[in-house]
Amino acid sequence: MGNHIKRIAAVASGLLLMAGLSGGSAVAADAKDDGKKVAAACFDVVHSYIKPAGKKYFPYDGSHLVTTSRCADINIMPKVSGYIAVCFKPSTGNQYCNGWTWAAANRWAVVASDVRNGTRFYFTFNSNARSTGGWAA
Repeated sequence: MGNHIKRIAAVASGLLLMAGLSGGSAVAADAKDDGKKVAAACFDVVHSYIKPAGKKYFPYDGSHLVTTSRCADINIMPKVSGYIAVCFKPSTGNQYCNGWTWAAANRWAVVASDVRNGTRFYFTFNSNARSTGGWAA
């Protein structure tokens, strides 16, 4: 009987851990109260990307990504080092890009800071080689 209870407790703990790692709303709700929690909440939801060879942009189909209230910055972690910029797609006016940022392999790089929630953007790469990794915004 004791092993059965331990097994149930382990499963329940695992489910709670998975809920926290998947960006559960409880974490996001708490994030508004403390700047340190906001930074942690930013990486609760990490999106993967694949930019094929021959393309300079992600998304490469002309669509865009959107910032959220989880992050104040736009972050990227490529699997191969390179220069990356963020281009913005305002609802009025012309698109524009910030300067190039060096993004080291397997490390988070902030490619735009203090970006408003709901901002439409895409990444541009200095190389048209295939690139994969993750982003959070």
